[in-house]
Amino acid sequence: MKGISSGIFLFAILWLCIVGCREPFEPAVTEIDYQLLVVEGYLEVGSSGSKISLSRTTPIYSDIRALPVSNAIVEVEGTESGKWVFFQRFLGEYLLNDELPANQNYRVRITTPTAEYLSDEINPMDTPADMELNYERRDGGVSIYASTTGTENVRYFVWEYEEDWEYRSPYQNFYYYDSERRTVLSTPFSQIVLSCFQSDVSTRIILESADRFQGNRISKKEIQRIDSLSEKLGQRYSILVKQRAIDQDAFIFWDGMRKNSDDIGGIFSPLPSLINSNVNNLTNPEQPVIGYISAGQTIEKRMYIDSRDLGPWRVFIPEYQNCALDTVIRDDYNDYFVLNNYVPVLPVCDGPICTTYLSTTVNCTDCRLRGNANPPSFWEEYEF
Repeated sequence: MKGISSGIFLFAILWLCIVGCREPFEPAVTEIDYQLLVVEGYLEVGSSGSKISLSRTTPIYSDIRALPVSNAIVEVEGTESGKWVFFQRFLGEYLLNDELPANQNYRVRITTPTAEYLSDEINPMDTPADMELNYERRDGGVSIYASTTGTENVRYFVWEYEEDWEYRSPYQNFYYYDSERRTVLSTPFSQIVLSCFQSDVSTRIILESADRFQGNRISKKEIQRIDSLSEKLGQRYSILVKQRAIDQDAFIFWDGMRKNSDDIGGIFSPLPSLINSNVNNLTNPEQPVIGYISAGQTIEKRMYIDSRDLGPWRVFIPEYQNCALDTVIRDDYNDYFVLNNYVPVLPVCDGPICTTYLSTTVNCTDCRLRGNANPPSFWEEYEF
């Protein structure tokens, strides 16, 4: 699953460490390069979009975090009928555009140049479609929640999210310096950049069991928390939450990953070696595989939050803290606008003649240096 791969790699690192003494010491860390296979994937049944990610572990002291596995053969086999072959989209990422039928179980077969791997039988889970999103302003920020209802057969859930937000630089580029004419001109309307966009994906492992709630109703599971002063809520914010139902074994796996990610190597932490996997090494059964593959339907829901909905929201952007305005007269145009990369912001006029400008550095007027001026394809305009 995208966004929580970091937890898998943390597990891989911890797996290679031996920690067993209560007294302070420098643990002996093996230099052996096991290059264990790391598998992360989800089979979408009833729709396209199945994805399997493959990589290998690296030694703990290596500067390389993970080694993507390329040119592998990744196949999914139906227990009743059918075989489908994934294609490699990016290095280590394999996709399936075909739609998998929902009326059977599946196995995933992975063949690399050195070994063959086969998953246990995977039973697709029916993900409830009643997910609701809401948010609440609290001391210290804004919390975003998901709510859903489990059933007797569907009790465990995992969530991911993708977030996008609009932001502005402190000043806009309404003017520019024309070095050939040696004068300041108005920026053409089509070239004025008023706002930009940034995006991010979830990195935490977000899980919940409906068993803990009355009537199996998971109410207000916190998906994301946005701290006060964050630029994410300075203009407009969007979050796409993805909900998946998983079985108990998958929940145990991801919960173990979560505990080891949240509690990094503490003496009382669960040992990473106790985390299960549903992928097996057929070539060398003694060598473990790290990761888990689930199947089912992903339910998605998007929510927008406008700054006006929050009332006053102060924003702190470190990159803009030193954005000050300097007065630039005509004699200094070349020094500021050409040599020091300044941008004229506001004219200071003496009657109809404007030759002096309040100016600042380009990074304080061009938000594209930190993001993208084009909104995402799904972006909805403000509704007033």
